Amino acid sequence: MKKLLSAIFFAALATGVIAEASDSVSIIQLIANPAQFHGKKVIISGYFNIEFEGTAIYLHRDDYTYSQYRNGLWCTINEEKYMKYNRRYVIMEGVFNKDMRGHRGLWSGSIEKIERVWEAHVSKQGGK
Repeated sequence: MKKLLSAIFFAALATGVIAEASDSVSIIQLIANPAQFHGKKVIISGYFNIEFEGTAIYLHRDDYTYSQYRNGLWCTINEEKYMKYNRRYVIMEGVFNKDMRGHRGLWSGSIEKIERVWEAHVSKQGGK
């Protein structure tokens, strides 16, 4: 059922039914072109980690593991509400802020006013 709902959502997104509300972009696009997306509602995917002074979404799990903060975005979020997604690959919808870089300015921006987070289903190697 989750796969069907995800497929319907992404089909609607691709056809423009939902495109007005949010832009589906990669973390790489946000890091490379922060001014283009500043203040806009976006949908991104990545590895999500919740911790004191370090709640963020990263391009890959290794970026979190090896403290590659610049490959991630600080997240302003209700941590209790989304704890079930901690240390998982997720899809997240919120507003990108190029100026807010989190604790000690370590990240490449932030995702604020987060409306939704849901688990991304990562296929196993070989597409099986």
